Amino acid sequence: MSVQYNVSPNGLRIETYPDGILGIKETVDYFERLKSDENIKPGAVEIIYFKNVTDFRISYLEGETIVRKYQEAIAQHMIEVTIFVCETNVAYGIGRMLKALHEIANPRHKVMFVRSESEIDNVT
Repeated sequence: MSVQYNVSPNGLRIETYPDGILGIKETVDYFERLKSDENIKPGAVEIIYFKNVTDFRISYLEGETIVRKYQEAIAQHMIEVTIFVCETNVAYGIGRMLKALHEIANPRHKVMFVRSESEIDNVT
């Protein structure tokens, strides 16, 4: 499992591509890389594409840890919106869980999910 990402040239769009088995270790490592990435500008939109994830190994308690750790990256770069692209029912369920946890941890951070890539432009 790995989590790769690209930052747009203007620093306002982060496209994230996890693949394989998605667990807490890889996710937290991704947040650490985000925190130190100087290319990300305040107000960035993060889009997470779950289509290459073959299995989610994230428990509810790990979801809480993920959201808490993510708040550090948000604070560092002031990421404005996170969009989960959830093309499968399992990804959709994980996206809904993470959205609920984000709303509890930081109601000001906007979290959305879409069922396909074609819907992204409708929510940004």
